[in-house]
Amino acid sequence: MGWSATAGEVDNFVFEDANSVFIDDPEMQAKLLETNPNAFRDIVTTFLEANGRGYWDTSEENIERLQELYAEVEDRIEGV
Repeated sequence: MGWSATAGEVDNFVFEDANSVFIDDPEMQAKLLETNPNAFRDIVTTFLEANGRGYWDTSEENIERLQELYAEVEDRIEGV
């Protein structure tokens, strides 16, 4: 998101591709949750922030899923 904030020149497909790799892929998602839940939370937060700032246009369904994932990973980190 850093390039988007400073240059405003990151195409939407960059966020979509990253979302496909880190969020849509169940194996990658499980691996990140198991090995580094804090990093996974940061990834989810970045996607949500990028959308909120208008840098990334994605479906409402995807935003809802990211919000759910954020709640799940936050609970996991906090031991809930």
